[in-house]
Amino acid sequence: MKVDVHRYDPESGRKWIDTYEVCTTERSMTVMDVLEQISSNIDNTLAFYKHSVCNHGICARCAILVNGRARLACTELVSNYESISLAPLANRSLVRDLVTRR
Repeated sequence: MKVDVHRYDPESGRKWIDTYEVCTTERSMTVMDVLEQISSNIDNTLAFYKHSVCNHGICARCAILVNGRARLACTELVSNYESISLAPLANRSLVRDLVTRR
């Protein structure tokens, strides 16, 4: 699956989009699983929010835009998409990449 991720470096103020190719055929994966796969296997500089309660949809801290719509990364299944574009929520303060502050 093609995954476009909006990136942001707070030190330089630079914004850009990185494109990754991620295998999603193993099992039913969430957006959070895809982000973890990118971080672990492709690009360990990617910043996104995850904590021990993720995959339950409780706190909404992992809320991001998935193809332009607000979704929880920990519960949104990627099997619903052919490709995905991930961006931070516009109404939050941007910290780095997909990490935002309310």
